[in-house]
Amino acid sequence: MASGLNGQHFTFLGYLPSDKTSRIQALKRIEKDSKIQHETQIFIETPYRNTHMLEDILASCNLTTQLCIACNISLPDEYIMTKSIQTWKQTTLPDLHKKPTVFLLLS
Repeated sequence: MASGLNGQHFTFLGYLPSDKTSRIQALKRIEKDSKIQHETQIFIETPYRNTHMLEDILASCNLTTQLCIACNISLPDEYIMTKSIQTWKQTTLPDLHKKPTVFLLLS
């Protein structure tokens, strides 16, 4: 609920493909599904690939899509922030390397 995204309708997808091309295809499909269903799409990545995931999200998703990054949940340095892709691109990105992170998209 801290994301501010749709908590009534969501899908947890687990891990996306590790291959960059397949991951980008999955992100585009996820974004399309979110828009059609008005449903938050939730997924995770292995902590050492978080930066690559974030880069691919910012490169492949529409500027108006909302992205929540939830990192180190329940730890003293917890970070939960939701912004549009456009705003994320204009922001200093958080350090997600080797930190448990959950990504949420709503298109």
